[in-house]
Amino acid sequence: MELEEAISLGLDLGADFIDIREQRILTTSIEIVDGVVRTLSTGKKEGYGIRSFCRGAWGFSVAHGRSRDALKKAIEDSVKLAKISASLKKEKFELQGRDYEGKASISRIEDPLDVPIDEKLGMALEFEKSARIDDRVKNVTVRYNDVVLYERVLNSFGTNVEQEISRVNSYVFVYASEAGITERAFEGIGGTTGFEILRSEKASLMGEKAARRAVELLSAKSAPSGPYKAILDQRLAGIFIHEAFGHATEADEVLAKMSVLEGKIGTTVGSELVNVIDDPTIPDLYGSYPFDDEGTPSKRKYLVKEGVLVGFMHSLETSSRMKQECTGNGRSMSYSTPPLVRMSNTFIDRGDWKFEELLEEIDEGIYAKGGLYGYTEPSKGQFMFKAEEGWLIRKGELVERLREVAIAGMTLEVLY
Repeated sequence: MELEEAISLGLDLGADFIDIREQRILTTSIEIVDGVVRTLSTGKKEGYGIRSFCRGAWGFSVAHGRSRDALKKAIEDSVKLAKISASLKKEKFELQGRDYEGKASISRIEDPLDVPIDEKLGMALEFEKSARIDDRVKNVTVRYNDVVLYERVLNSFGTNVEQEISRVNSYVFVYASEAGITERAFEGIGGTTGFEILRSEKASLMGEKAARRAVELLSAKSAPSGPYKAILDQRLAGIFIHEAFGHATEADEVLAKMSVLEGKIGTTVGSELVNVIDDPTIPDLYGSYPFDDEGTPSKRKYLVKEGVLVGFMHSLETSSRMKQECTGNGRSMSYSTPPLVRMSNTFIDRGDWKFEELLEEIDEGIYAKGGLYGYTEPSKGQFMFKAEEGWLIRKGELVERLREVAIAGMTLEVLY
């Protein structure tokens, strides 16, 4: 059974809409803890994810492998599930969409599949070794992952797209201890690209940089508490805008009444200097892709423009229910899970101030760098993030390194 025939079968069985994602996923995973190889594996999985839509409800089923019989059964199951769901669903809506066609492949110099696993392991071991610069470094963990995805998406609107994507990343986590104090730091590199990203100078310096920072933090003072003006570096600002604000702009969260931004399109949510963008078209970034997992082409879009909330991120379902344009943010982990509304590369757009000019505006404050962990409440707009390190700002100058730095606040107050 060809996929086009499978689409026709779903419609003949009574689906109003049907889509099929065919995927082949190849992975490598390595983890090294204190010089010991804990994980060294490669994986391959392939199959189909089938969604059927009937009278405002979905049915989803999976066929593992490439068996056409399994595909046929999955289609039949998804249509049955959609009909059962429709009989129980009170809210009805029509799915709106259009057809797209195209093929795309992420540009890369060195395909990670062409690099032997022993070479990947050797590089990870070198990253671990490079972090051993001081006796106070007690623990080092290195992780390496790559994934190559081949995907084809077809649907009954007429969409037929194919894409090939490779993603590579590696991280070095370092713990340093002295006199009962333990500090940690990490460095990482990754992107939607090839293995060449790990042959860069930045990659080779990850272990040393993380170790040096962890050791230096041992002698830093604990951060003061209280309200302060703060400057966030790119990493921490990225975590803030992704976790505290970005999730609140995912339209499925808005429809579920789990977003503090519900009903606020067209209202001011920050300073006129603030522009928030979601852009999966930026080359090499980890959240980039040519098409989302519903076959919609990726595109750059404003979420906040000059301080005004101008849009949410959408899938086919949420754009249909909210009568908005689909933004190409229907994403899934693999063919075995249905697409949800999720971010790509979400960030605060750059302004025209230099770092030194930002410092000059602060008489006393905190420069917070990096991110370790945190929590958010998108429905309330609350957040807390633990920074990796910080600096005390006095009279426009960085005067003292700080540890135990955390930021907390209300999302809709911080952007002003």
